[in-house]
Amino acid sequence: LEKLILKACEGNPLISAAEERVLQAEGALQEAGAKMGPKFGVGVAAIWPRDRFVPIEGLPLGFGNVYIAAAGFVQTIYAGGSLCSSKEAAKLARDAAEAEKERITQTVTNSVRVAYYNWKRACGKEKVSKEALVLANDHLARAEKLFKSGLIAKGDVLRNKVAVADAELNRIRADNAVEISVSVLERAVGSPLDLKEIEGVKTDLDIVPSIEPTSNMEEHIKAAYENRMEIKMYDLMSRRALKVARAAEGQLLPKIIAAGAVMNSGNEFFPSGNEEVVFSMIARWTIFDSGETVAKTKQAKAQARELIHLIDDMKNTIKMEVTQAELNLKSSHSRLEVAERQVAESEEDYRIAVRKYQEQVGTNLDMLDARLALTNSRTEKVEALYDIYIAEADLLYSLGK
Repeated sequence: LEKLILKACEGNPLISAAEERVLQAEGALQEAGAKMGPKFGVGVAAIWPRDRFVPIEGLPLGFGNVYIAAAGFVQTIYAGGSLCSSKEAAKLARDAAEAEKERITQTVTNSVRVAYYNWKRACGKEKVSKEALVLANDHLARAEKLFKSGLIAKGDVLRNKVAVADAELNRIRADNAVEISVSVLERAVGSPLDLKEIEGVKTDLDIVPSIEPTSNMEEHIKAAYENRMEIKMYDLMSRRALKVARAAEGQLLPKIIAAGAVMNSGNEFFPSGNEEVVFSMIARWTIFDSGETVAKTKQAKAQARELIHLIDDMKNTIKMEVTQAELNLKSSHSRLEVAERQVAESEEDYRIAVRKYQEQVGTNLDMLDARLALTNSRTEKVEALYDIYIAEADLLYSLGK
């Protein structure tokens, strides 16, 4: 199981997609930070006029071709806090993407666990069906022997042949269930499986999971509130929405931009010797934007409040999931205890029925009923055991582990 979980964490498409979303969020954070830094650039221009005289203000006159070379920078000095808020919003979005990736990893891990236990459940039921077929064939052999001795009617032999056919059909269904469970497990892992990796794994019908049902459910619910990534994601995205609102509000505040350049012009390519340094400060203030900024702010704040409400709903969902997992675990443990007693009693009942039938003091119907009860009790034991495993996995998942 641990090997399958490791394989899923390394190659499951859902986890890979989540990792790409984290990279996208990191790129958005870098972009937001880059907007706060200076921009450097260089440029060249050339003018080849038809006339030899070039009447361009500020440039030497009397020559034909003009070349201009420049290098400069632009730096935003103040932007009303919009750039800082945008960067903080991008950081919160990146943290939310990482939290989402962690939860998706937990989801994939739980899916692998559940699919693995369902595969082992199918293997256990396949084993029971094979045992039932063996018992049916054994009883048919007894019946045929007694019929040849003239001790029973032919009807008993025919009923046992029908029972053998029914056991064979059940075995075929069980084999098919195993194949289907393997495909489900492969889907949960997210990549093809080498069947040799799992064919050698036997059913653990005598091993019970370590987690016992607990009555202290409040502590589990509290721990789930602290660990579940969904609550963290909603909180981060709510805070991000508030930062987006703050960035939108900053669009109505003044902006100050500094720019500088070194320029030269002349009749030679990359002219030199007459460099001129230019420095400028630009102030811009949007007084009225027809309500665009107010609308963006309103949307962002509403989104923040929406996510807070979703946190409350998620807490209710988490409480329900933890409660259900606890109750399922408790119920499965109780069912396993009953199933183990039932198996022991049905095995003894079947042994007695066989002995009575051989001694001709029991009927064929008693034998068929005893064998059916034994098969059902063994099946119930398998069901209860792997229901415990799955309930344990679901409890860990509901706790955010």
